[in-house]
Amino acid sequence: MQQFQDFIIDYGYFAVYFFLAIGIFGLPIPDEIVVTFVGYFASIGLLSYFFSMIIVALGVLSGTLFTYTIGRKIGKPLLRRYGKWVSLTPQRLHLVERWFNRYGLWTVTLGYFIPGMRHLVCYFSGMSGMNIRKYLLFASIGTCISSVLFITLGYFIGI
Repeated sequence: MQQFQDFIIDYGYFAVYFFLAIGIFGLPIPDEIVVTFVGYFASIGLLSYFFSMIIVALGVLSGTLFTYTIGRKIGKPLLRRYGKWVSLTPQRLHLVERWFNRYGLWTVTLGYFIPGMRHLVCYFSGMSGMNIRKYLLFASIGTCISSVLFITLGYFIGI
């Protein structure tokens, strides 16, 4: 974690944005941990609490939009071809898609609070053909609420 802290010290908000934009893939550190550390860094005066919220939201939304686009462009063909390797048979894929079409919008919002879930939710949102405007609305709600929650948690850990 010392390297992560040094990276934030050296590159500031750009590093936060970068980690969160690529964090949608779970690399190099999960988003929830990065956002909590950003809150901690705000509590010790390394970053601004308010500006951190903006950068975190922009970074997470950038990453989720990228994953949404991947799901939209190549999601179905990719899962049809390789889904059997992760136990997604055509029947299961149909059930997931049907369920997602029914509850997908709220799943997008709530998926930000379950570690690892947002990665799949973004992908399935694009794959299911969810309207980009609706996706952005519900993703923004989830991003903003979860960002405030995790940054504040990190902030109070640092006090």
